[in-house]
Amino acid sequence: MVMTVGKDKRESKRVPIKFQVDFHSDGHFLIEYATNISEQGIFIQTNQPMKKGTRVELEFSLPDSKLKIKALGTVAWVNPYRNNPEKDYNPGMGIQFENLSDIDRETLLNCIKKVAVL
Repeated sequence: MVMTVGKDKRESKRVPIKFQVDFHSDGHFLIEYATNISEQGIFIQTNQPMKKGTRVELEFSLPDSKLKIKALGTVAWVNPYRNNPEKDYNPGMGIQFENLSDIDRETLLNCIKKVAVL
């Protein structure tokens, strides 16, 4: 029997990139930073991640773009905050996009291509 440990299940390549993201859900409005993005989702670094399955509204501008991207998403996974200053656990949440418009998807893909080449 062959087991694959830690196999990445993503269908799209993630690229490391840091930019500000405004998001809200159930009356809570937060501003945090995304640390990577793909065509299908985004990772938001935060010490207060929302629960898996939470729907969120996102708004952000990618570096080198003046266009605002607005999207709905669902928290797909959570890396909880652990109060241990000796280790960097990278707390936050992975959010899967649900409804990117064609223009937002094209803007996103162009940014990912630029960053992936660098």
